[in-house]
Amino acid sequence: MYDLKPIGIVQSAIKRSGDMPLQGVPAVIKVFDEFLEGLTGIEGDSHINVIGWFNKAERVPLMVRPRKINPKLEERGVFSLRSPTRPNPLSLSATRLTKVEGPLLYVEPLDLIDGSPIVDIKPYSSGWDAIFWARDVHSALITRHMVQADVLAELLREAYNFHGEKCGAIAVAAKIAYDAAQTLEASMRDISLRLPRNVNTHVGDGLVGISKATIGNVRLTFSEDPDVLFFTAAQSIRYRVFDVPNLEAHRVFELSPDELFERL
Repeated sequence: MYDLKPIGIVQSAIKRSGDMPLQGVPAVIKVFDEFLEGLTGIEGDSHINVIGWFNKAERVPLMVRPRKINPKLEERGVFSLRSPTRPNPLSLSATRLTKVEGPLLYVEPLDLIDGSPIVDIKPYSSGWDAIFWARDVHSALITRHMVQADVLAELLREAYNFHGEKCGAIAVAAKIAYDAAQTLEASMRDISLRLPRNVNTHVGDGLVGISKATIGNVRLTFSEDPDVLFFTAAQSIRYRVFDVPNLEAHRVFELSPDELFERL
């Protein structure tokens, strides 16, 4: 016998799961009064792991189609996807804790709709929870099968999670990485990266965060050449990055590629 007791509830502008963006939205978690003591000290954490309950989700079948990514894809087992349809419809979200006001936890982003029960909250730990070099099917499906805007949003998220600031420069990195992956017809996890030594550090962080290229895995090198180089065993592509505009990330996404970089 298992006794699962919600400790709070989600307050979100999104009321229907079909309207929830893949990347989630800002939300508030209201913790019930009987559990408030458990929040003591949580304001010291920048990020938390939120375990929620997809209370409106189906619990069968075990084979589902990743419809939000692309409804034309073949069915996959629920344990290889982040689909809400699963035997025990639990959600797991690592999210930024932006503010604590009594029982209210302000987080961004969260992909739980308004009214969803919260089962537990645990602090995010970079030593326990971050595996920089990990590969996952979910991200690969997004970058290969979703429309450009959604792929850019995913790449921006990866760059932001590594860099720590959602600035215009990492949006430039996302657009370059997208162009390179499309041109080379390869996953960013299989592409090597050569950066100029004087690279804009924010762009450089963004490209490393997206590609997961490091000196240790021999996919990241540096040179005196002023251009960014992506290469696989079979082909390569070179970019000259222009001055990074002082704009927010979403504004950078509105610019055309030829306003940000030149493919050589």
